[in-house]
Amino acid sequence: MTQKEFLDVLQRALKGQVAPHVITENLNYYRDYISGETANGRSENDVLDELGDPRLLAKTIIEAENSNRHGKKRRSPEYDSDLYDDEGDRNFRQKSFHVNKWMVFGILLLVCLLIFSILFFVFKTASLLLFSFKGIWVWFIILFIIYCLSRRR
Repeated sequence: MTQKEFLDVLQRALKGQVAPHVITENLNYYRDYISGETANGRSENDVLDELGDPRLLAKTIIEAENSNRHGKKRRSPEYDSDLYDDEGDRNFRQKSFHVNKWMVFGILLLVCLLIFSILFFVFKTASLLLFSFKGIWVWFIILFIIYCLSRRR
């Protein structure tokens, strides 16, 4: 296997699994590593044998990227292409919660029923107090307050 073949296999194994900028970074790293080692006198075959199978390297890179991205492994190893733009930068799109119009209608209906129940309870209690014989003292207090307020003026 040559350096070009090694990098092509690595690229194909990473494509669609990680962001494009991660692929570029890793391809540049391994290209520089192989070139540096061969410049130091090692044969290309020895360096490639040391690195091992590029598909295994790709699997390690994918797992590391997934665990770095979320602090844990993703549920699906598939790369979500809609999360990245062409340069490989993460697009943080706001996730929206879509509400069905019937759900809104139901919630509004429940709120209206709740308000109606509270008002009914308040008026029923007030009418019992005001119009019962025991609640006659409430009328006297109201009349006394009105009398006091009218005398102040």
